[in-house]
Amino acid sequence: MQQLSTLWAIVKKDLATWVRSPSAIAVTVLPALILMLVLILQAAAVTGSPVAIVNQDAGGQAAAKLQHIAQNYDGFYKAQVMSKAAAENAYQSLSIAGVLVIPKGFSQELATGQHPSITWQVRNFNNDTANDLRRALPDILTTFMNSGAAGKSPLQIHVQEHDLHARDASFVGFNMIAVVVMLILQAGIVNAGLAAVREWETGSVKELLMSPARPLTMIAGKVAAGVIASDITGGVALIAAITAGIIAVPGPGLALLTIVVMTLTAVVGSGLGVLLGSALRKTEAVSGVSISLSFYLFFLAGGITDIAYLPRWLQDIATYIPNSYALDALRGTLLYNSSTGILMDIGVLALAGIVALVIGIPVMRRGLSH
Repeated sequence: MQQLSTLWAIVKKDLATWVRSPSAIAVTVLPALILMLVLILQAAAVTGSPVAIVNQDAGGQAAAKLQHIAQNYDGFYKAQVMSKAAAENAYQSLSIAGVLVIPKGFSQELATGQHPSITWQVRNFNNDTANDLRRALPDILTTFMNSGAAGKSPLQIHVQEHDLHARDASFVGFNMIAVVVMLILQAGIVNAGLAAVREWETGSVKELLMSPARPLTMIAGKVAAGVIASDITGGVALIAAITAGIIAVPGPGLALLTIVVMTLTAVVGSGLGVLLGSALRKTEAVSGVSISLSFYLFFLAGGITDIAYLPRWLQDIATYIPNSYALDALRGTLLYNSSTGILMDIGVLALAGIVALVIGIPVMRRGLSH
């Protein structure tokens, strides 16, 4: 009972110190926020381009149908109907990336069995954006032909799409989960690491050694404080993402699994933090190493894309990175409303947390004994 009271006192002391330390909070949050901003800007650049639609066949029913389909195409960031002159000016001033021109007489030519031509101007300033625009037009025309507006469709092939997941995830949401995992891991490493360092830098380690607290109780208290700080940090980020509509609210069962995964990830981070803090014993060294380590783990775990699409050697490395399992589990619960495979993810995270503690605790105990 006395050891539990001591453990709780250490947790309260470390959390109070963290809350009163703006620099520690900044070191925890700022790198992840900067990364999140970069990902949001990247998403804005690749999730659609503004285009212009010029309909020179005013009054034609088929032309009106094609215009409507193009205007509502999901792959365009914005599609505006303009005159030919306005579209050319916008295209030349780079304010739009493509111009779709439906020529005069388009509907009449279709009705009489002729083959009208439409024009598609594409600003190919990079392959990614240009190819997105190039792929858009066949999609639009297929939808148009299947609508019956051009008469009987010559396409005799019907596509049946079967998706792996029950719902799509947005580009920002997909990457947001990776940032949240990085935030949790980094919060654990930084806070547990700095909490350990602080005992040596302030000399309070002597007071701890003179107290009735056992070394294991001190270490458990620091890990617990790191886990709580990590869960709070990750929870705030998730609530912000849900409030912004980036992530949907999971059901009660999936929400519970989400908390379990977040907590186990925090245990891994805090165990690493205790290890770094006990080994380095300097604030600057722990801050620098923990931020670098978090970024390495973020990229090695497939933070910017699915691991399956990374080079084979990187996939092999990711197998041994704990946060890749946290990513897989949280993307399932928060994006795809699924718990498939989550038991294995939880098992690996639990094992990684135990390994981190098994390595970190002796290092700190050795430091305390000296």
